[in-house]
Amino acid sequence: MSAASIQEYIEDNPECRIPKTVPLVLQGQRKDLPVYRLPLEMTFYNIKNGRFATEYIEIVKEEGRELDPANPADAKKIQELLFNLDLKASQILQRDIQKNGQKDPGIITHNGFVINGNRRRSVLEELVSLGQSGFAFIEVGILPPNVSAKDLWMIEAGIQLARNVQLSYEPINELLKFKEGIDAGLSAIEIAEAIYGGFKEEEIIDKLEEYKLISKYLHFIKDPENFSKAKGIHEHFTYLRKILVAFRKNDPVPNEIANATYIGFQLIHDGVPARDFRKIKDILAKDEVRQEFWEALEHSQPEHASEKMRKKREAEENYGYTASRAIFNNCVDSLNALKDAENPEKLLRRALKNLNAIDEHHASLAQPKIADMINEAVDILNNLKSQLRTP
Repeated sequence: MSAASIQEYIEDNPECRIPKTVPLVLQGQRKDLPVYRLPLEMTFYNIKNGRFATEYIEIVKEEGRELDPANPADAKKIQELLFNLDLKASQILQRDIQKNGQKDPGIITHNGFVINGNRRRSVLEELVSLGQSGFAFIEVGILPPNVSAKDLWMIEAGIQLARNVQLSYEPINELLKFKEGIDAGLSAIEIAEAIYGGFKEEEIIDKLEEYKLISKYLHFIKDPENFSKAKGIHEHFTYLRKILVAFRKNDPVPNEIANATYIGFQLIHDGVPARDFRKIKDILAKDEVRQEFWEALEHSQPEHASEKMRKKREAEENYGYTASRAIFNNCVDSLNALKDAENPEKLLRRALKNLNAIDEHHASLAQPKIADMINEAVDILNNLKSQLRTP
């Protein structure tokens, strides 16, 4: 299909122009694109659509190639991906289109690639596949041929990333879309101004920093570009960015930022919940606890995800936590002890509870380091006992 074919269809079918327009800002000017009702086969899915960026990357890795929207088999894969991305929302839209027709026109390039309306197209195609051939048309405004990559990004993101849209971007896809905007030549302030809904330049900069952290994390687990590995844990990278920003204000010595980043990555991989992960900020702020925290660096080095997962499963089967997470837990205990330093009774109760939980027949008690710890505990208790005042 070509731009000439679309123009020829419009000339041969003047009734395909319908009394609607699509308003948008193009190259700084307000435009009202006329709307045409075109056969679905004259339009193509946009594989750069931000809504399914992460999912599309997975398909490309599986297929070993980019998909071709003009290829019917590839187009079907894209349609299924789009329709199932948010199945409930797609089914609601399907029922609405069946009852009321297509309410909101999409936008396509002059040669038929859908810039806005890919999900609507997938729903229309779904209806056709169910035998409802009357839905084999899509209403679209057609962009002029002189639209740059920068313009296309601003049109798509300006509409789809607006904070009041019904189907919001999945967080990782949102970050990928912002990065795409930078790659298209936009600045952070231009991205913020292009998106309807009140994003600020600072928010875009922060999100781009989170994107960089996720990219580094994927290299850390030796699975670069596989952004699906960050789905469901995006909140951790938001916290990690804030933790590192706060730590930089303390004038850390060389390499400590990198060390904190690596340990943070390992703890993310090892499954520390987001609410606990935030405690790293307090750990890094306390000199004595921070030194304990650095012990986790030995167990927080770049390694393939499969090997890291093997170690995690082994730890869960044998000890409960990975070495890095165990050290993190000890650091949290140290923080709590410092916090309760003025409440010795509370500390003693906690110590007694932990001591009573120890199995005196456990094989690990034979380790030299355990004996050293017991001797240290005895020394502390004897010292405390000597300080007791008799009535």
